Amino acid sequence: MEGYRLNTAIVFPGQGSQYDSMGQELCENYQIARDLYNEASDILGYDLLKACENKNGELRNTVIVQPAILVYSIACWEIFKKNNDVKQLYLTGHSLGELSAVVAADGIPFAKSVELVKLRATAMSECTQEGGMVVCFGLSGEEVEEVCRRLDTDDNHVTVANFNSTNQIVLSGHKNALELASIELQKKGAVTKILPVSVPAHSRLMKPAEIRFQAALQQTQMNDCQYPIFSCATGQLYSKADEIADQLSKQLTESVRWPKVMDVLINKDVDTFIEMGPKTILTDIIKMEYPDYRAIPVNEKNGIHSILNNLNENMLKVEETIHFLQACLRVIIGTPFKAKIDKQDFEREIHSPYQLIKQELKEMKESKQITVDSHRVASLSQQFFSILTHKGFHKNETLEILKLSIANPNLYSKYLKINSFK
Repeated sequence: MEGYRLNTAIVFPGQGSQYDSMGQELCENYQIARDLYNEASDILGYDLLKACENKNGELRNTVIVQPAILVYSIACWEIFKKNNDVKQLYLTGHSLGELSAVVAADGIPFAKSVELVKLRATAMSECTQEGGMVVCFGLSGEEVEEVCRRLDTDDNHVTVANFNSTNQIVLSGHKNALELASIELQKKGAVTKILPVSVPAHSRLMKPAEIRFQAALQQTQMNDCQYPIFSCATGQLYSKADEIADQLSKQLTESVRWPKVMDVLINKDVDTFIEMGPKTILTDIIKMEYPDYRAIPVNEKNGIHSILNNLNENMLKVEETIHFLQACLRVIIGTPFKAKIDKQDFEREIHSPYQLIKQELKEMKESKQITVDSHRVASLSQQFFSILTHKGFHKNETLEILKLSIANPNLYSKYLKINSFK
């Protein structure tokens, strides 16, 4: 079993990630997926997997799409969880995906979540027949918001529904207002496209749905979440049972602020994002907007077996890593200074990174995790190598001393391969 620390976030997608025959491969290969789809079908009153074949355009109907995405996402999560020790993670989701995140965190039982997502979708679809959504490329969120504020009226509503990335913004509202906004945005150099949906999600037109959904949530027996959840509307963290109903219902009328969620997670030192759900929409956004961070999709189309194996290959045993870091500290302490260094440089280039390695070692010793991400170890290795460089040692000298300090040829070779000494 592999372990994850709080530098990993699981992200769940919302609508727009569906595709024909989604879930077929999951159910063919995993009993746990078949069980979830069968349970959901019994609750929904129709064969969900068959509906996902989309032979009659079922995946254009939000009342079918929302349960389909939730069940698919939870199936991916359960498969992932079975193959990994997932005690320490952050969870979040984009719109509907936040409900999936709460279910994954055991805040809402799966069976109840299927009932709730059906109600959510039905309530949203019944709010208005005059709504829609438009995606806008090429302008900042502030520029799009300014246009929406200027055109928005009580009878002709338009607002920003989703801040997906720095230049991908989704508008929501009445069709006439969306047409006017599109014209104004195009004048400013934007490219706009009408989305094939009739539900103006994340706008005040969803207020009746918010009220209905909140009432249903309040009547549901909630549990404290086993993992911290980040709101897609505010970026705020929550986990208590009495917070769930308010957080999940109010997002129906509030904007999804995905960049804010990402910034909050990155500020908490998250460096790996694992997407649970159909397609790779969130993975693609993360790779485009945050290229220095890992984004990995876990789904049937990307080969869930190979993905799980790849994740496992990136994990190292904590016990071996402790031995490695202890060897690094012995080298730092036991080697003389071959180069002159002033007090200011000593503090910045020697003492501070030494304390960092020492603190990380302390945390690993105190942690109950059995594995650690190789990227984390590689970062500490770079700190070690930098210290020895500033002490006046060449790379080959450092490697020879480290090899003697580790005193285990196999372990030395393993960390030489993984880390940044090559």
